Amino acid sequence: MKLLEKILMPIDVNTDYKEQLNTAIKIARSYNSEIIVIYVLSEEIVHNDIKEIVTNAIYESLNKVKETFKKERIIAREPVVEYGKPIDKILQIAIEENVNLILAGSGSKGKNEKFKLGINADKLIRLSDKPVWVVKSNEKTKLTNILCPVDFSEPSSRALKNAILLSRKFKASLRILGVYEPFANTSPRLKIDQEKENAYRLNQIEKEMNQFIKRFDLNGIDYKTDIQAGVASETILLTIKEYGHDLLVMGTNGRSGLNRLIMGSITEKVTREMPCSFVTTKIQDIIQLRFDNEIKEIEVHFKNANDLVKSGFYKEAISQYIICLQINDMHIPSMYKLAEVHRIIGDNVNAVYYDNMAKDLLSRLWDKKIEHEIRKHYRSGK
Repeated sequence: MKLLEKILMPIDVNTDYKEQLNTAIKIARSYNSEIIVIYVLSEEIVHNDIKEIVTNAIYESLNKVKETFKKERIIAREPVVEYGKPIDKILQIAIEENVNLILAGSGSKGKNEKFKLGINADKLIRLSDKPVWVVKSNEKTKLTNILCPVDFSEPSSRALKNAILLSRKFKASLRILGVYEPFANTSPRLKIDQEKENAYRLNQIEKEMNQFIKRFDLNGIDYKTDIQAGVASETILLTIKEYGHDLLVMGTNGRSGLNRLIMGSITEKVTREMPCSFVTTKIQDIIQLRFDNEIKEIEVHFKNANDLVKSGFYKEAISQYIICLQINDMHIPSMYKLAEVHRIIGDNVNAVYYDNMAKDLLSRLWDKKIEHEIRKHYRSGK
């Protein structure tokens, strides 16, 4: 069982997808995820000769991506090339494969578009019920400084839950931002103490923030809460710039009301500016929290083993990694760690054994789709 089992990665081979690829490797390596790479060709290509030439060129590019994953020991399916409307096909496959996450590039914008976010990426985050992670193409992939704006609604609650999980996994700092609109008395007829009113608003949102974060497990997270006055979208963008956040996590479809971010519209305004890489969540979490005993035990023993390796207790670490494999014999990270530790202590026989075990399992997983297609072919009597 995996916490982030499948990542759908739509690629545009005509754009710079280097950082999209780097991000996919970081996430998949951390969660032992399977990656499905897809490219959607326009239906407008109707002539078979042209279609064949273009398709072959696309497959050549996608196979290079697959080889990169293979070298990085990442599980990846055979690349998929589809024909039709890109967003429709991406969303269709995301549902059919029940992916945890769609990892997209920021894309290209139209000539008359004032926003920095590409047209397809913009449509994807608006239409997808699956979490969407959009990678900023011209910035090096970093997962060290996360910003999560909240308005205490259910969508922002989901966003914060995912931001915490990502912060914990990547050991990133986390800023939880609340924004309230300050009162400005523009009429001399209204005898309102502006300073007193704003102090009251600040006090109210601070109370709400304190109550809100009590619902979450923030143990071990380097986090801080930040309350600011201003226009929500502008404040979020300024905060990213001021503190150098490299990942923004936001919910969509929030509620309206006094001093709320109205998460849906604010998310749209912020993400279109593409201030950094970002994740949007709507009705599903990135991490499927299937915390049954198996997952809990593996995580505990794997962490214990890693800590023991750092302290030089190699034999004890080996015992912990083996327990992980006894719980789940497909836990590839434990196989590679066992190979690594046996190599450190000079036991090359076992090092090669566990290295080959991991490689064989990866090879079988890579070939799973091909085998499935062959079996389906013979069952259909073709």
